[in-house]
Amino acid sequence: MADAASLQARSFGKIAVPTPGTPVRLSSDLTLRVGRLRFAPVIGEVGRVFVGVSGMNKANGAGVIKEFWPTGAGGGVADEFVIDSPSGELRPSDYYIDANTAGEGLIVAYWLWVPSFNS
Repeated sequence: MADAASLQARSFGKIAVPTPGTPVRLSSDLTLRVGRLRFAPVIGEVGRVFVGVSGMNKANGAGVIKEFWPTGAGGGVADEFVIDSPSGELRPSDYYIDANTAGEGLIVAYWLWVPSFNS
């Protein structure tokens, strides 16, 4: 049987937005390709956070692909947004985060296709 590939989880951690209205790129590594991206709000943060593509503008919605509502200081139900690519060709550098509150952001995880030699 040929070697199979499997997904291996990694995380960028929390990607915070220092200045609201100035989107932060997920990664400066233009060569990184992944099979899955997962975005989740940080429990307890109080402002809205946005995921988008180059040129995103949270004020008018241009380039925004997902808006997260805050869970608030008391917690609450957290949302998530997942993008999958069976071919493993997602580029994290194509995605940006913006927030309404300075210092807030999203937790971003990603999965890489890696060879599995146990098959």
